Amino acid sequence: MGHLCILRGVPDDRQLWSARGLVEEQYHEIVIAAHMDYIRAGCCTITTNNYAVQPNYYRRAFANDWEARIRKDTELAARLAVKARSLCSTQGFDVKILGCLPPICETHRPDLTASFIRAEGEEACRKFYKSVGEALVQGGVDAFLAESMNSWEEAMLVIEATKDLGKPLLVSMEGALRNESLQPQPQLAGEVAKKVLRAKTAEGAHIVALGFNCAPPEEILKALEAIESCGVGEDLRRAGVTLAAYANCNDRRAVHDVAGFNVLEMKSRQICLREDLKGLGYVAWCKRFVSAGAKYCGGCCGSSPEMIGELVKALAAESIIAKLLPEEQEVAAPLLVDGDISRTTRA
Repeated sequence: MGHLCILRGVPDDRQLWSARGLVEEQYHEIVIAAHMDYIRAGCCTITTNNYAVQPNYYRRAFANDWEARIRKDTELAARLAVKARSLCSTQGFDVKILGCLPPICETHRPDLTASFIRAEGEEACRKFYKSVGEALVQGGVDAFLAESMNSWEEAMLVIEATKDLGKPLLVSMEGALRNESLQPQPQLAGEVAKKVLRAKTAEGAHIVALGFNCAPPEEILKALEAIESCGVGEDLRRAGVTLAAYANCNDRRAVHDVAGFNVLEMKSRQICLREDLKGLGYVAWCKRFVSAGAKYCGGCCGSSPEMIGELVKALAAESIIAKLLPEEQEVAAPLLVDGDISRTTRA
């Protein structure tokens, strides 16, 4: 969605990223139209456009009033998504809006995130997430989506900050589960799943889904398979926690070196879709996600409305789309698409 908005006139701002579409009113209609294109393609959920509305970026751009701006722009992102839905409602679309709870510091950098949390203190981080959650509720979201969480520590800050705000929560980890040395370890997804179960059953968190996103489809499939292979998949299902998967479709292989993913290098490069994921290439991966246990499936960076449309048709044609349990219907239908425009690699 980010690249879509850039193509339609939102400046490619490497300081505010997609939040530029919020801070300047002249771009609001572009954001709304992009949401609508994904809805018309068949999305059952869209995500609010506040992924880049976070302290690390806003302090640099708005030194004097960054906290007030974060709350204002977060609520605005929700209202723009709500408007997009309302404009499509007469066409028979029933769409749920997920309020984005973004990484607090940077995406794909668990090392920087850990340093940020230590420097700011956990209470300040929880305050940020509670403020964001309150703004999203004020803006009209149906549920929360903690996106691209760098670590379980970061995810727990979200869980603790939002559990009293009255909305279901989908927790989505960065799909490769990188450690602080930036090495992928998707084989540890089963341990994350166990922590989700503890948070839900012992601590009362209203978690309805565990997802993996913004990583190559290969890594996300490994994470899903790890959950099933260790036997915790059935435990999740009994607890009412649904698995979700939405992969990064862009070609990031050029910025992976021996030190792992290099987000700074990625920011300086032209971003393009992986050749093998064009056409029905990504749809084939989504079918594997579903076979591995995912019930919510969609696209992260690089997934265009056209790709989502192909996914909708393919899953419907093969009767893969499953009926959700009644308690899940209030959250989302079984296609999860990331409608946030702020990911730096969004195309």
